[in-house]
Amino acid sequence: MTGTYIGQDVEPKIYSILNDFAFQWIFGREGNEKLTISLLNAILRFEDDRRIEELHYLNPFNMRRFRRDKLTVVDVKARDCRGRWYNIEAQACEHEAYIARTAYYVAKLYSSQIFAGDNCTALNSATSISIMNFDLFENSDQVHEIFELRNRNGQLVLDNSMSLHYIDLTKFNRDKPRSLRTPFEKWLDLMKFSHIYGKIGVEIPPYLDEEVYAMAIAQHRQLNANEKMRRRMEERERCELDIALIRGAAYDKGVARGHSLGKTEGLIEGLAKGKIEGKAEGRGEGAAGVIKTVLVSRFGEVPAELLARIDEVSVLAALQQLAAAAATANSLDDFAAHLPPV
Repeated sequence: MTGTYIGQDVEPKIYSILNDFAFQWIFGREGNEKLTISLLNAILRFEDDRRIEELHYLNPFNMRRFRRDKLTVVDVKARDCRGRWYNIEAQACEHEAYIARTAYYVAKLYSSQIFAGDNCTALNSATSISIMNFDLFENSDQVHEIFELRNRNGQLVLDNSMSLHYIDLTKFNRDKPRSLRTPFEKWLDLMKFSHIYGKIGVEIPPYLDEEVYAMAIAQHRQLNANEKMRRRMEERERCELDIALIRGAAYDKGVARGHSLGKTEGLIEGLAKGKIEGKAEGRGEGAAGVIKTVLVSRFGEVPAELLARIDEVSVLAALQQLAAAAATANSLDDFAAHLPPV
């Protein structure tokens, strides 16, 4: 484990393995299958004939099959020799919609295995794994929470379907009884304290001397010692922080926007009722106009095709839903997903 840092007067920051770029580099790069296999077997407690022996990395982009589909990307996406599919994601910053996001990802991972007309017997299990550095479940003291498809009393499990694993590093304590005895706990220790182990010259604990852990630490140190790689990790970290700040600001604005949204919906309801009661002919166009105005004020130019589709909506409930979407959508594509199908 050798290397040199680019000359700096101040001791450089050691980026965590949970940094998006670092995690993808170490666990999602061809030639590193051994590390990913070890991590998966440890997290999923695969033993004997269930153990993963071979792994194939897949394109981490969940591509869109239809225009309205959401394009997403995960840190690591893979399939083992038995056909089982996996998403692995490292998340350093808290995300208010993280549960919904991971549920969407695992559903996408499961459904993307086949196309229309294919036999559903070709579907294999889809497992989503999140390694987090924040407390997602405040009412739980468990490091590892697992969610599966079960019946209400929990006695029947839908095998070979979908499962979600959430691993909270903030709740991992290396000093707890029986700690660091299992491969799972060793991986958690390595990840939680990677900002320490990533520094060249720091002594690595004896329990991390095994090949896979030493290999991960060596590659992590190489990343932190390479100027180009450090810039990539810095960019990813800055991006994560920017997104977190934007989301926080968006939440504050959302409180104020709620008042505006209420007025918008009220106006639409009044305009629609005016048309229904025959008090103001053509008010339906006025309701659509309000929605268009909100979209233009938020996103600028709106495509003519989208404007035409808004004009086709006349049902009060649909107009109210579109008003909410116009005021809260993240993009025009998000808004368009709320329109009735063509």
